[in-house]
Amino acid sequence: MDILYKTEGEGRFSELSAETVKDIALHEVIDFMTSDQEERDVLRDIMVKIPQDSSDMVYRQEIIKDLMAGEDLYAAVRKSIDPIKVLQYYGNGAKRMLDRDDSLTSLLEKLRELKVYVDVIESLYAALSGNNISSEGLISLREALKEIVEDEEFKSVKPDIVKIHDDLSSAQGAIIGVTFTSDLDIDTVSAIEIVDYKPRSSYTIMDVAVGSKLKTPFNNVRYRDPLLTAMTPHVKKHLKRHVGEIKRLITKHSKYDVRLLTNLYNGFIFYLNAVELGKKLSGRGYVTSFPVIDPSKDLDIKGLYNIRLSISEQKEIVKNDFSFAGNEKIFILTGPNRGGKTILEQGLGLVSVMASLGIFVTADSCEGLPFRNILTHFPVDENLTINYGRLGEEAVRIKEIVKEADSGTLLLFNETFSTTSSADALYLCKDLIHILKDKGSSVIFNTHIHELAGSIPEMNAWPGDSRIVSIVMEIKDNRNTFKVKRSAPDTSSYARNIAEKYGITYEQMKAGE
Repeated sequence: MDILYKTEGEGRFSELSAETVKDIALHEVIDFMTSDQEERDVLRDIMVKIPQDSSDMVYRQEIIKDLMAGEDLYAAVRKSIDPIKVLQYYGNGAKRMLDRDDSLTSLLEKLRELKVYVDVIESLYAALSGNNISSEGLISLREALKEIVEDEEFKSVKPDIVKIHDDLSSAQGAIIGVTFTSDLDIDTVSAIEIVDYKPRSSYTIMDVAVGSKLKTPFNNVRYRDPLLTAMTPHVKKHLKRHVGEIKRLITKHSKYDVRLLTNLYNGFIFYLNAVELGKKLSGRGYVTSFPVIDPSKDLDIKGLYNIRLSISEQKEIVKNDFSFAGNEKIFILTGPNRGGKTILEQGLGLVSVMASLGIFVTADSCEGLPFRNILTHFPVDENLTINYGRLGEEAVRIKEIVKEADSGTLLLFNETFSTTSSADALYLCKDLIHILKDKGSSVIFNTHIHELAGSIPEMNAWPGDSRIVSIVMEIKDNRNTFKVKRSAPDTSSYARNIAEKYGITYEQMKAGE
C-alpha cells in the first residue's frame, strides 16, 4: 500500500522547481521540522511534490490528525523507524549478497531480518488496534497487518524464532584443557566442551584478540592468540548443528514480503515530522488550522501569516485575509520597501503548499482547493545573469514560466522587469499579465511600477473571466502596518515613508544643518 497517496497511477503530483522552493523559502520550513539530515532529505523529496487530486490531500490530513490525537500511536510509529531502516538494509545489496551466501553467517542474518519483520508487524498492529483511528490510510494499514498477524503460519514464526534463539544461546561457556610450553606459551588445547552455564574460576585471564598487536618493551609484532584459534572450530561446530534447522525456518517463512514495511518508511518520516512541526508551533503559542479541502471553492484564507515569522519566533505577527474567490485572480501588489510585500507573497505560497501536502496551515482558517502548482519569479544574484544580462535573464525565465502556467497555478512575481525603464517595464508587465489573464492563472504581482495599477480598468477590459485588483501594504501615520488592503497605490505616502526612514525629508535635513 501507499501511505502517501490514496490515488494510483501517473500524474499524481507536480514538482516544484528549485527556484520556487528557494523563493518561498520552503527549505527553511524543512530544516525547522528536523535536524536529522537523512530525514531532511526524505522531506525534501516529498514536500516538493504537490498532489494533484484533492482526495490525496484529505487522505494525508486525516493521517496527521490521527497521529496528533494518539500519543501512543505516534510513539509506536516513531519506534518502528529504526527497525524499518534495518529491513531496508536487508532489502538492498546487502541482502542480495547474502542470498548468494549459504553460510551460517548469512543464515543468521536472514533470521535476524525475519525477527525484526515480525516484531514491527506486531507492534504496529497493536498500536493501530489499540488506538481510535479514523483515517482511511491507517485503517487500510491496520487491515493489511491484521491479515498477516492472523495467518496461521505467521503465528508460528515467533515460537520458531524463540526456539532457535534459545538453542543458539545455550552456549554459555566452555571447559577447556590446555597444555603449555616451558615458557608458558599455549602448546595444545586438548579438550573443549561447550556448556549451558558460565563456569567460574578464581583466575583472571587477559584475553588477547585474534589479530591484535602484542606490545612489549622490545617489539610491536602481530600476534595470533593460539587459544582463540584453537577454540574457533569447536564454536563453529556447535553453531553448525543449527544450520539445517535455521534453513528450514527461513524456507518455511520465505513468503513474507518486507516491502509492505519498507514502503512505509518515507511516508512515516513525513507524517511524524509534520506532527512534530505542529507541536513546535503550538509550544511557541502560534495558531494553526487544518484546511477544509473543497474542490468546488477557490482558496480563501483568514488570519494568514508566514510560517517563517514563527520559525524566527516573532512575537507580534500581523495577520491578513486573502481570497481568490469571485474571479479575482490577479492582484497588483504595491507598497513601501520593507512593508511586508515579499513576506505576504511567500506566506501565500507556503500556505498553499502545506494545504496541498495535507499539513495544517499557519492561518486562523483556510477553505477551498489549494493550487496544483506554484511558479515564482524573484530577483536573482547578478552573477547569474552574466550570459543574458538582467533583462535577458528575466525574459528567458518568464517565457518558461508562462509555458507551464495554467488555471490551477499560483504565480508569484517580485519586482519583475524592475531593471528597465518605467515605460518599458509597464509595456512588458501588461503583456505578461495579459497572457496570464488568458490562461486563468492566479497571480500576485509585487511591483514598484505604480502605473501598472493605474492600468487596471484597461486590463480588465481584455477578454477573459479573471478580474485584476489593486492591493497595497497599508501605511498609517507614516508607519508600515503590514496589513494588506484594496486600494490604488499612494505614491506620495510611499515616498514620504522612505524619506522619513532614512532621514532625508526637508524638515529632517533642515534640522540637521
